[in-house]
Amino acid sequence: MSRPPLISRRLLLTGFWLAGTAIARAQVKRGTDQGIGGTGITRGDDHGIGGTGIVGVIQRFGSIYVNGERVTYASDVPVRIDGEAASPKALRIGQLARLVATRQADGTLVTRNITIASEVSGPIEQVKGNELTVLGQNIVASGKETKLRAGTQVAVYGLRRADGVIVASLVEPRREATERVTGLVERGPDGLRIGGLKLSGVDPLLVGQRVQIEGSASQGTMQAARTRIDDFSDLVGASRLSIEAYVQRAGANLQLGSGLVARDGSRFGPAAGEARMVVNGVFDRSRGLQVDSAQAIGQGPGPSPQGPGGAGNRSPGGSIMHPSRPATTPGGSQPGPAGAPAPGASPGAPPGARPSGPSGPGGFGSPGGGPMGPGGPGGGGFGGPGGGMGGGRR
Repeated sequence: MSRPPLISRRLLLTGFWLAGTAIARAQVKRGTDQGIGGTGITRGDDHGIGGTGIVGVIQRFGSIYVNGERVTYASDVPVRIDGEAASPKALRIGQLARLVATRQADGTLVTRNITIASEVSGPIEQVKGNELTVLGQNIVASGKETKLRAGTQVAVYGLRRADGVIVASLVEPRREATERVTGLVERGPDGLRIGGLKLSGVDPLLVGQRVQIEGSASQGTMQAARTRIDDFSDLVGASRLSIEAYVQRAGANLQLGSGLVARDGSRFGPAAGEARMVVNGVFDRSRGLQVDSAQAIGQGPGPSPQGPGGAGNRSPGGSIMHPSRPATTPGGSQPGPAGAPAPGASPGAPPGARPSGPSGPGGFGSPGGGPMGPGGPGGGGFGGPGGGMGGGRR
């Protein structure tokens, strides 16, 4: 079957809430970005040796060039949202996207599949201020979700802090939400659990791993019908990874909020406490993730500029773009001026970017959001399993 033609002018650059840096072994000059949209994808990194897996929050849509590079996809690119086939028009700001970008012979970066995954879906159990509980998972939202009530079926997109709390980037009501949760399986005094949700029918060997569990929940316990380790197996062909995450240092390594412990050779992680960052590195299934750069990034999704065709936070069937450039009309290629850098960012940094030691500029700025997208802190990391690659909390 022949491949669908790629859009050449209507660029669809996937603008995740990501902010990569140049590789640690390279000398980075102020004001330059060696990666594609700050993802750490450098020229020639993946040509002929595999692609770069990118995991992060969709920021906004439009047409954009980043250092003369672009990521394209076909207008009918396969999209899956929580395992179900969907149209590219179903993409929303605040969703968590996973894809592999590969470089073609002409230098163009292309992705041929987009996967969207919520962190938890099911009925809201409790609403208190800007805090929600869904299937025993504590969620911090923006406080703007005034229509959310206990009993409402929702899908929550967001990334976890080290304490397991999900910082929501999008809370999306659904008529029928399959009861599903993804998180680090831990052993408690009364058995296995993810967050505050007890688990039944789950293999104890999964303790310490990030697992997606689907089933039926009642009285605080989920009877598992399906379980799947949430590793990077969906990022087929990726030899490098660029992951948005809440990160804290664990000795010589980096601990992601998802539970993944990555070997760190970047020296750019947070010196103390927890920070929202993008980590870039080489991925090997037998050895896990070896981080070679990390970059602190700004706040979570806020108000979104209108996308092409007045789509707002909906995808025009086009791209997810770099947040430091406004969208152009379809077919246009000249970006408008960028906004002002956030306090503490270096001159020439994109809006919202925050420096992180010697890692230099090139981070993504403060993104736009959509309905129910918080204007406060953004999502944390959507990494792989805790135990399978480096071990997680137990």
